[in-house]
Amino acid sequence: MKKIFPLLTLVLGLQAVQAQEFVDEDTLFMKIVRQVNAEDFDIQSLAGFTKTAYINRENKTTSIQTKSADTKVLTPAELYKKNKPHVYRFIRLFKNEGSDRLMVENVATAFPISEDGHFVMNYHMVELVNAGSGDPETAVKDKHYILADYDGNILAMDSIVSYNALADVAIVKANTKGKKIYAFPLGKDLETGDNVHVIAHPKAYLYNYSTGVVTRMTQHNNDIYSRKMEISADYAAGSSGGPIFDDAGNIIGIVSLTQSFYYNQKEQRSLQMVIKQSVPVSVIKAFIK
Repeated sequence: MKKIFPLLTLVLGLQAVQAQEFVDEDTLFMKIVRQVNAEDFDIQSLAGFTKTAYINRENKTTSIQTKSADTKVLTPAELYKKNKPHVYRFIRLFKNEGSDRLMVENVATAFPISEDGHFVMNYHMVELVNAGSGDPETAVKDKHYILADYDGNILAMDSIVSYNALADVAIVKANTKGKKIYAFPLGKDLETGDNVHVIAHPKAYLYNYSTGVVTRMTQHNNDIYSRKMEISADYAAGSSGGPIFDDAGNIIGIVSLTQSFYYNQKEQRSLQMVIKQSVPVSVIKAFIK
């Protein structure tokens, strides 16, 4: 029996190692490249998002069936493992001059809040397709945008549902082709000092996890769209639109922007502090009837 124990220890050790899933960015990237360049890929199915973007839908509210908040507290590892597969990439497709192949660029992050395909992202992302311009001639024709989850499932976006520039929030409707997708439950605004968890794609470093606390909540002139939630969790460009979770994995905010404080602000010399400015979930709920 003494000889069995080391073997059992080795097997259990191997199982523990195998439990960790490693993010393979090249595989995730190439999976999308192959799909969008396959002969049966219908690029025209993506046109709705850019063709209808000019329609003014600022501050519109819509009926969205969201999930009730969860109450079970998760460990950080559990939270990441559960939610990572459903954090989407906001991807730009375009052709280089002289090439027939579609190029793929990871631009930002987005996340679903309903099983029928309502997604939250930043206003400054839908601004890329001239959202609300009022002029159909401003429709972007040389670029297309898609959403893709961790498994490489691609969703076309049919329309921009609503947005607000001050809030830096937009809701888009993706075409799920009648299938239900996983949606994150919406929580409630946190208080300063509460824990936060972010899963996003900073600088296309896919599925990066960071954690911190709420450092400050702000609002101007009682305007709900001006509400901001400053946090200490790390993120960067590409994280825009990333979901921010509470300890139970509920959405309590969305990544927005960063603000750098320098000792010499005018010359941007001697960086001292970077404020991570996000949007609390109460702003997202303001778009929902």
